[in-house]
Amino acid sequence: MNRAAVVLVAMMFAGAGTALGQITGTQINQKDPVEIVANTLDVQQDRRTATFAGNVVATQGVLTLRADKVTVAYANAGGPNTFDKLDATGKVFLSTPQETAQGNAATYDVGAGIITLTGGVVLTRGENVLRGERLVLNLATGTSRMEGGAPALPGATTGGDGR
Repeated sequence: MNRAAVVLVAMMFAGAGTALGQITGTQINQKDPVEIVANTLDVQQDRRTATFAGNVVATQGVLTLRADKVTVAYANAGGPNTFDKLDATGKVFLSTPQETAQGNAATYDVGAGIITLTGGVVLTRGENVLRGERLVLNLATGTSRMEGGAPALPGATTGGDGR
């Protein structure tokens, strides 16, 4: 199976680090180019989208995102490789050298500088673990917010109380 690789450049975002990085002090340079590698690449010029599938790995400096599938929506303005939004699905995994976060899906709103990870989110640093249903990382401000899930259904053996 051939592997497709595309280097996305001209990624100019405000701020000096991600919220994931701010938790541990890891600096993420948002001006670094983003490189996406996958088994397949499907580009739809008329829709201004590119879909990467199969063992997708997107890196920007020390920040790595892994997923089964990543769809990129390209911006109408800016360079040819500038994108507005990135949607990742299927076993989404974010990591820096000091921490990891995983969930079922992630959306990266480039204009707002916000990554939202959803679905059984687990944030880990060393032996410390946080669990929730939604993690919002604001790259511009370096803040993050973990939200709990819905209360467990009566009779359920797993689930939380929304905390």
